[in-house]
Amino acid sequence: MGWHLKAICGKKKVALELGGNAAVIIDKGTDLAAAAKSVAMGANLYAGQTCISTQRIFVVNQEFEKFRDLLVKEYKALKAGNPADAAVSVGPIIDKGHFERIGSWLQEAVKGGAKLLAGGKAVDAKRNVFAATLLTGTKHSMKVDCAEVFGPIAIVEPVKDFAAAIARVNDSNYGLQAGVYTNNFQHVKMAHEELEVGGVMINSIPGFRIDSMPYGGIKDSGLGREGLKYAMEEMSEPRLIVY
Repeated sequence: MGWHLKAICGKKKVALELGGNAAVIIDKGTDLAAAAKSVAMGANLYAGQTCISTQRIFVVNQEFEKFRDLLVKEYKALKAGNPADAAVSVGPIIDKGHFERIGSWLQEAVKGGAKLLAGGKAVDAKRNVFAATLLTGTKHSMKVDCAEVFGPIAIVEPVKDFAAAIARVNDSNYGLQAGVYTNNFQHVKMAHEELEVGGVMINSIPGFRIDSMPYGGIKDSGLGREGLKYAMEEMSEPRLIVY
């Protein structure tokens, strides 16, 4: 719909923010316990209903099993229910249609061979509350991998090395933001240079955003940048004077 609106708007400035399936890379030598806590929250805050919610998690082989186990522990500690309850981290899905869609995408993945590590069920179907859900053994063709879930479902998968992790992140139609947990500055530079996203968050979830940032994505994630200064620049015409 966003691209259609751009096509018909004529000679006007247009900025588009069209979502994503944000990824996180876990490099070797990372503080895995701290990263697991942050990633679990980043995948389930607002029940995953933000465009930069963590959806895909890629972990280098040396750290995969330990990080997976730490992440599952964090997931199982998350409580789903009424967001008015201070102990609740995962609230309801916006409407019944999306609640049912999320469940169908999960079932598609499980039937296709994905392994359920946590969650995977409705907590309160009447109020559209779905448990924080974590999968592994997924395929790129599955909607939980290649599309935007916009719900409390994430995948965690092993990769050969940091370069392979970057390739997996880039294997997406979307490119909004990505998170990279690493203590290797060469990998920081590599991520900045090679990740096909609008923003790279180092040692943080991709869900970090403040209004002074040039927020936006590439590929199917949109066009242009938000943020006070940058949005004004997007909607302005520069004027040059030469004398």
